[in-house]
Amino acid sequence: MRSLQTQLSLGLFASLIVLFALQWLAANLFLRSIAEQQVTTRLEQDAETLLAALMSTSDNRLQVQPGYIAPVYLRPFSGHYYWIITVHTRLASRSLWDRELAIAPLPPGEVRVAYFPGPQGQRLFTRIAGYRKLDQDVTIAVSEDVSAFEYSLRRFQAGYAAVSSVALAVLILTQRWILRRSVRSLERTRSQMSQLERGEIDSIDAGVPAEIAPLVQELNRLLVILRQRGKRSRDALGNLAHALKTQLALLNHATEHPQLCSHTELRNQLREPLERIRALTERELKRARLAGAALPGQRVAIRGELERLAYAVRTLYAEKPLDIKIRADQDARFAGDSEDFLELMGNLLDNAAKYCRTQIRVTATASPLVIRVEDDGPGVADDDLHTLTSRGARADENIPGSGLGLAIARDVVETYEGTLRLGRSDALGGFFAEARFPGMLLKS
Repeated sequence: MRSLQTQLSLGLFASLIVLFALQWLAANLFLRSIAEQQVTTRLEQDAETLLAALMSTSDNRLQVQPGYIAPVYLRPFSGHYYWIITVHTRLASRSLWDRELAIAPLPPGEVRVAYFPGPQGQRLFTRIAGYRKLDQDVTIAVSEDVSAFEYSLRRFQAGYAAVSSVALAVLILTQRWILRRSVRSLERTRSQMSQLERGEIDSIDAGVPAEIAPLVQELNRLLVILRQRGKRSRDALGNLAHALKTQLALLNHATEHPQLCSHTELRNQLREPLERIRALTERELKRARLAGAALPGQRVAIRGELERLAYAVRTLYAEKPLDIKIRADQDARFAGDSEDFLELMGNLLDNAAKYCRTQIRVTATASPLVIRVEDDGPGVADDDLHTLTSRGARADENIPGSGLGLAIARDVVETYEGTLRLGRSDALGGFFAEARFPGMLLKS
């Protein structure tokens, strides 16, 4: 969608073009109307002079007394012509030089104006009127060449268009300058939205134009509510986890009671479901915490967190000469809660450290975010890959563990609408896990 500034600019640009076009058209029509009115008045006066100059001859014909004829009607092709039509005769000005005008008679009292082609390509504006003189119907047409006016009008149109274009350009540039100054506060808000997304700030400055102030206030209110809900959820889950673990510890202690020592089978039957309850409780508490953990405006720098996790894993598995290589893009960011990222990568690295011989390779690429963990261990058969993310599933029963690591990793990835892919590493020959987050695209 176009930006607000672009939409306003396009709208004003279109409005100004329409306005200048209408002004240009109105000015042309106005000038033409004034010129035609002036010419019509002049032609009317000439027609009345000719009407007064008509006299009857002995054979009942009409003729114009020479003394009343203006010199301009005597000069050939002067651009001023008259044409008089009666029942018995047709009288033309000397300026027509024996040419004729295609004019039809009009009844007395009727007046018409029109453009006619004249001699030598002239454009004639003609007034035609019907009169009654000496008991005869007389039609007098008086014409004037307006070619010079048409030429001047075209020059005016070109000049007006040029001036209008310059004025339009100046107005558009001025408008864009004013508009940019007006939306500068919106630019600041957009920048703060990017900072909020990166986790650099926790709210947006409310000093914005009145039109968007309610939106910013509502957004800040929702951010506060989300943070409060997340904190309450984490506190409640922590309390629940502590209470459940305490009760499970009491039940486990009860299975060590001397009275149950002689009932080995019964004690084992109690221990097994208790262990499953403990594992299920931990798993479901993890899932519940993840469901409300992704607060807006947080981004985790992946390279630094991976290096700290690698150090912790080397310390935890000090008996192994672990060779952990990390290759991560500088701009790779995890757009979510840092605890979720540590939970995900901690489980994947811990799983790799358990089963590898010595080598672990971690790669992270940005836009979209893809994190891949590989090791040189024995790997897992293709037929068993689909069971690894099930609760309690372990690749090697001889190695201690709860079997929840990959299941928790899958829950974290799915919480952020990503996918977890498992398989055999082509580079190291062991196991690999790849977490892909299509929605985490790098944004400037």
